[in-house]
Parts: sequence; C-alpha cells; structure tokens
Amino acid sequence: MKVSHELPLGLMHHAYQFNDYDYCLPHLIDQYDQYRTFFQKSRLDKRFIIMDNGLFEGVVHTIEDLLEKINLVHPDIFIVPDAWNDSTTTLRNAKSWMINYKQGLPEGVNLMAVCQGKDIGELITTYQTLVDLGYTHIAFNHSSIAYQSLGHNQSLKNSMYGRMEFIRRLVESGTIRKTLYHHLLGCSLPQEFMAYSDWKFIKSVDTSNPILVGAEGIRYKDNGIDFKPEHKLEHYFEMDLSERLDDIIFNVDKFKQYIK
Repeated sequence: MKVSHELPLGLMHHAYQFNDYDYCLPHLIDQYDQYRTFFQKSRLDKRFIIMDNGLFEGVVHTIEDLLEKINLVHPDIFIVPDAWNDSTTTLRNAKSWMINYKQGLPEGVNLMAVCQGKDIGELITTYQTLVDLGYTHIAFNHSSIAYQSLGHNQSLKNSMYGRMEFIRRLVESGTIRKTLYHHLLGCSLPQEFMAYSDWKFIKSVDTSNPILVGAEGIRYKDNGIDFKPEHKLEHYFEMDLSERLDDIIFNVDKFKQYIK
C-alpha cells in the first residue's frame, strides 16, 4: 500500500523521504507559490500524484478551476467531487465527470470516485454503481454516518471499524472488484491500517495523522492511539515544526510499520 502524508510548507522538502507518492490539495496551488512549484517538480520527477477535490477541507471549487488545476499538475488520479453521506449527488457528479470531462483530460489522468451513503447497504450499492459507470479507481472515506451504527461508545472507533466492516462486506458478498484500484481517504485512528495486509486490492492511503500527532509532541504507540489530533493541517501549514521533527519522523516510520 502506497502512503502519502499531507505536509505543511515547512516540511515539504521531506516529502520524497516520507511519502511514496504526492497528494495534492488544489486550493493550495493558488495560495502558495511553493506548493505550486512543488507539484510542478513532482510531475517533472515523474512522481505518482493523486489530486483531491477539496471536500474534506470545506473548499468548493468550480469545475473550471478543477480542470485548470488538473491541466497544470497532470495527476495520475483526480478524485471527482463527492458529497458527504449523499449517494445521489455523488453518483450524479461521478456520471457527469465520466461523460462530460474524462475525454478532455490530459493523457494518463484517471478519475476516482468516492463511496458515499447513509448506511452500509447504500455504500455497497454506490460502489457497484460506480463500477457500472466505468470507474476503475474507487475511494473509501474515513468519516461516514454509515459507520456510526456499529455501537461503539467512541465515534473514532466506530469510524475505524465501520470502514473495515464496509470493505469486509464488499469482500464477503463478492462485490469487490479486486483488479480495480482502491484508495483509503484519511484515517480516524492509525491502527486501522494494521488490518489491511491481506487485502492487496487496496493500493494507497493518504493521511496527515502522523504529522498532526507529532506536531503535538506525541508519539504513536505500538497499538496506535485513541484520540483525534486537536488541529487540522491548515493550523500548522505556515508554522515552523522543526522542534517537533523527531516526533513526526517517529510517527511516519511507525505508520509504515502498521501497514506491513
């Protein structure tokens, strides 16, 4: 499983050391010249790149803006716009991008769609519909209302076990297409990734969790953690985290151990 950790500006020179591929947040391209330059160099260096659509960050892009960023970066994968817990809107967007925009994308850019829904059954149906629409790259998000029905008294554990249960049901029902490219969007608790070693159809994950936990001066334990970092990446984006670098590197290395 390839891993990428979104990094603040002060740590982006560690990206090739920390990450197997680069994960691009398109709204940052306009905000920071250093960020834009990094991804232009990443493309020149023929790094694998996945470009997000901004949903998790709360950024709403126009289609024209997204197409501009795709043509600038030439990502290997672009995640088409989805909507939290909303299968109908997500599938409508997925169909629109497949029909109206795919043919005009730069050569080598694959479209990825995210499974969204209000319960596990709806997530499974969404997955199957995405396959029927022709998607060969599909993502499973880490935060869905569907995951909160498992009954744990901590929402983070529900999110962690909920995604695992969703994927397990895809496998158990024979719905999963093991030849497709599957991606894990973010994480609730990093120990989740200890569970995926036998599921080789999961090809990549992105998460800033090791960076954010390290930025708080905390190191992962062998069995993971039981809390969510206080701040998101944007809080640290322009900060100097050199004093926390040892903790961050420790967590990045420990995360790699989790996924083995």
